[in-house]
Amino acid sequence: MPRGTNKINYKMKQLILIFAFAAIFAGCMPNENNKVNDQIAKNKANMQAFTDEVINKHNPAMVDSLCTPDCVEHSGDPMQKLDREGLKKSMAELISGYPDVHVTTNFVVADSNMVVSQYTMTGTNTGPMDGMPPTNKKMNIDGVSIVKYKDGKRAEHWLYMEEMKLMTQMGMMPDISQMMPDTSKKKMDNKDMMKMDNKKSKKK
Repeated sequence: MPRGTNKINYKMKQLILIFAFAAIFAGCMPNENNKVNDQIAKNKANMQAFTDEVINKHNPAMVDSLCTPDCVEHSGDPMQKLDREGLKKSMAELISGYPDVHVTTNFVVADSNMVVSQYTMTGTNTGPMDGMPPTNKKMNIDGVSIVKYKDGKRAEHWLYMEEMKLMTQMGMMPDISQMMPDTSKKKMDNKDMMKMDNKKSKKK
């Protein structure tokens, strides 16, 4: 067989191997993407389940089935331990203080093992909370919840909400917006000042 033919066959074999590896790699990618997407969907479902079952249905006992045994609350109630048991007690305190508490999820963003939720929380403080008597006032605040998941369960949690707005609504601090200067009033310019001076001088 001529040498040229051997070279062509060799190159053909190389091309076939390259295409084979490319096909295998391409076949694996959708499977990996599907796994990631499935995990993200499970994590998002877990977050919504926490909102629905624990808060809106007032069932702190559901914390055990939705959180890992060693979960950490990075922004938890300082009066409670920052673990799963502390979280259950915090939820029980919240429900005791606001028996009609309700959380509405406005939007959710998820990536890999992290889920971020922006929400609105409403309720009426008709019960005692953290040793404080009820105020019978209503709350309506927004917040952001960031959760890291492990094996589909809540493992770490960070919480940010409108705490000053909540305290204002509960009457625990003055409404700062009412203390701000009224910027809607038109400031007098130099011409207005001169007119006022002229009027005063004429009266004299």
